[in-house]
Amino acid sequence: MSEDTIVAIATPLGCGGLGIIRLSGPRTLEICDQLFLAKNKRRPSQFKNFTVHYGWVVKSSSEIVDEALLTVMRGPQSYTKEDVAEISCHGGVVSLRGILSLAIDGGARLAQPGEFTKRAFLNGRIDLTQAEAVLDIVQAKTDAFLRVSLNQLKGELTIELEAIREELMSLYTEMEAIVNFPEDDVDTSARGELRNRLLLVRGRIEGLLKTSDQGRILKEGIRIVLCGKPNVGKSSLLNVLLKEPRAIVTEIAGTTRDTIEETAQIQGIPFQLVDTAGILEPRDLVEEEAVKRSRLYMNRADLILLLMDGSQPLSFEDETLIEMVKERRVLVVINKCDLAPQLEEIKLRALLEGPVPERDRAGKKMVRISALRKIAIDQLEEAIGECVWQGPTDTHGVLLSNVRHISALKEGAALLQKAQGSLQEGLSLEFVSEDIKLAVHSLDTITGRTIDSDLLDRIFSEFCIGK
Repeated sequence: MSEDTIVAIATPLGCGGLGIIRLSGPRTLEICDQLFLAKNKRRPSQFKNFTVHYGWVVKSSSEIVDEALLTVMRGPQSYTKEDVAEISCHGGVVSLRGILSLAIDGGARLAQPGEFTKRAFLNGRIDLTQAEAVLDIVQAKTDAFLRVSLNQLKGELTIELEAIREELMSLYTEMEAIVNFPEDDVDTSARGELRNRLLLVRGRIEGLLKTSDQGRILKEGIRIVLCGKPNVGKSSLLNVLLKEPRAIVTEIAGTTRDTIEETAQIQGIPFQLVDTAGILEPRDLVEEEAVKRSRLYMNRADLILLLMDGSQPLSFEDETLIEMVKERRVLVVINKCDLAPQLEEIKLRALLEGPVPERDRAGKKMVRISALRKIAIDQLEEAIGECVWQGPTDTHGVLLSNVRHISALKEGAALLQKAQGSLQEGLSLEFVSEDIKLAVHSLDTITGRTIDSDLLDRIFSEFCIGK
C-alpha cells in the first residue's frame, strides 16, 4: 500500500451538472474530516462503508465552497484497495479547483495520470490486462469495442492466459523432473506426447492471435477513402454516411478542392471517412495540391469506395481512376441508380480485373445506390462491413486489440514452436524446458506477473488524471 494520499478531478473540466473529486490513500478520511461538513454533523471518518452523505465543502466553519455529496469506500473493498472518497459537487471549474486545492492543502498530493488504476494493479485488485481494459473502456468509440473491453475487464483474457500458463508450467515441471533424474529414460513415445501437448498449447495461443485483426479494427477503426471523378456524388455520399451535411454539395464539378476527414460508425466499426477531390488534371496550384493529397490518402486507405456515375458511360477519367486503385481493396459504388442506366458494367468488371491476390479480388464488390435519394444505403453499409470483416465476428468473446499483448503472444508462440522442433530433433530436454520457461515469461508480461517498471509507467501515462 502507498504511504501518500492522492487526489484528482475525475471528471472533464468545464461547465457541467456534476463534477467529482476522488481521493485515495491512508489519509483520505482524515483530509475529508477537514473539508467536509455533513448535514448530520458526523465526521467522514465516522461514516459507514459504502455510504453517501449530504453536506458542504468548507474552507472554515464560516465559508462554504460548494454543496456536495461525499461517498466513502474503505479499503480493501474499494477500487484501489485503499480508503477512497469521492466528492460530488457542481461541475464548474472554480468549484472543482477550489475543492482540489483544499484537499492538497490538507495533505494530499495531485495524482499522476492513471495512478488510481495503477494502485489497483499494484495492490492486487486487478491484473495488468484488466487495468489496460479500463483505458480501452474510456476510449471506446463503438458499442462493439466497449463489449470487448468489458470482457477483458471481467478477466476473460486473464482466465484464458492463466489456463495456458498452467499447462505450460505443468510441462516445464515434468521436463525439469526428467532432467534432474536422468536415470528415468525418455523414450520416443514420451517425446511425442510432450510434443503433442506443446502443439495444443501453441494452438490456443495462435487461436487468440487470430482475433487480433478484428480486435485492432474495433479499437483503431478503418480508413475509408471516397474517390471518383468530379460531380460523381462523393460529397453527397459522405453526408449520407455521416448523417449530417458536412460537405458542400453543388452541381458544379470540382466543388471539393481539398480532402475532408470525418469519423462515423458503420456496422459497429469506427471509420475515418475521407472525401477526396475528384480533380485529375489540376488547373492551378491549389488543385495541384488537392490531387497530391487525394493520391496520398488513396495509398494509405484500408478500403477505397470507388464511385461511378451509373447514368453516364465510362469515361477516360473513370478508367484512369480504376487503373490507380484496382490493386487495392476496393468497393465499387455505382451512384445515381435513380436515373436511366448508361454505365457498361461488363466493361467495368473487365477493367477491375488485375494481378491482385484472390482475397483482395473478392473484396471488389459492386453496389448500386442513389446518394441523393438515399436509396440502398443500408446495402452499401452491409457491403462495407463484409469487406472489412470478411467473416463472422463475435464481440462477446476474447478479442486481442492491444499491440503489447499481441507482440508477447507472438513471442510465446515462436518459443513453443522452437521447443517442438527441439523435441523432434531429439535435443536434450534442458533446451526444451528453457524455451517453455521463456514462453511463460512472455505470458507473465501480459498479465503483469513480471513487468518492467519503465514499461509500467508508460502504460499508465496514457490514462487521464483521475482514473
